[in-house]
Amino acid sequence: MNLRRLGQKQETVVALIFVALVLVIGVINPAFLKKASLNSMLNNSLILIVVSIGEMFVILTRGIDVSVGAIMGLSAVILGITLNAGLSLPLAIVLALATGTAAGMVNGVGIAVFDVPPIIMTLGTLGIYRGLMLIITGGSWIETIPHNIKAIAETRLFGLGAFAWMTFLVVIITAWLLAHLKPSRYFYAVGDNEEGAYWAGIPVKWTLFVAYTLAGVFSALAAIIFVSRIGFIPMQTGSGIELKAIAATVLGGVNLMGGVGTPVSALIGGLFLATVDSVLVFLKVPAFWNNAVAGAILLIVVTIDFRVRQMIEDRQRAARAQNRIDAIAVSPSQMRVEELS
Repeated sequence: MNLRRLGQKQETVVALIFVALVLVIGVINPAFLKKASLNSMLNNSLILIVVSIGEMFVILTRGIDVSVGAIMGLSAVILGITLNAGLSLPLAIVLALATGTAAGMVNGVGIAVFDVPPIIMTLGTLGIYRGLMLIITGGSWIETIPHNIKAIAETRLFGLGAFAWMTFLVVIITAWLLAHLKPSRYFYAVGDNEEGAYWAGIPVKWTLFVAYTLAGVFSALAAIIFVSRIGFIPMQTGSGIELKAIAATVLGGVNLMGGVGTPVSALIGGLFLATVDSVLVFLKVPAFWNNAVAGAILLIVVTIDFRVRQMIEDRQRAARAQNRIDAIAVSPSQMRVEELS
């Protein structure tokens, strides 16, 4: 079985499990299937989905970024500060996106140019970005936000919020670009075989830089959604979402070993984990269990993902070995005929 097909199959399986979970909880508690409840569940998943798409680019290259939550928090702080300073909404949004982009670029330079291991680099910047949040705000929450940004989240089209439509559009556009734009295939090539990609003429360092930069951009976009929906900015904004983003991408079908995955994987995984949170609420499970459940899901998914792919690779190696054995296991008469010919 091709690894890419396995990823697509995992997306389908998780999507079916997601639908089954919603229906089962709906039978237990019919209120779960009401339009308002489903709408709320969708809106609650948007931030995770957007961060997961950014994380997807990194994981495609066989990397990992644990600073995406901190980048989201820092971008949210910049957005809140600039809005309260009287800047226009478009300019404040641009500055927030620029903050996320710059933070992602720092990660990209450290990893692609200075060859710092991704986990070390992003752990370091996680602390730096969290520290900057505290320095900029003095450790205080930003409790008041102008209504103009809140109005975006309140905008509805055919019953869905503006950010829901935006997220679906981002998934569609990103998926199309990855499928049809030649340079976007570099992410898969680098993740599948970095050395091979280098000798094939693919700009490996540039691809890694772009991947981490995109993770920063999507984290900033998630920050804009967060501020618009929540209406204030606590100091723990984005804290812990990196764990859920990794879990969502892998759960949806992105291979931790790189080279396999799509934005649809992030969409499905994000919806699934957000639904789990909603299920815990409807089952009246205390909220402090949410991170524990997300961590358990991540551990289970990563373990299963690793074991399944290891089994496939073992079978592929065994098949190649058998082909080599069959190729050299030629009878003496056949060898003589070949020599005479």
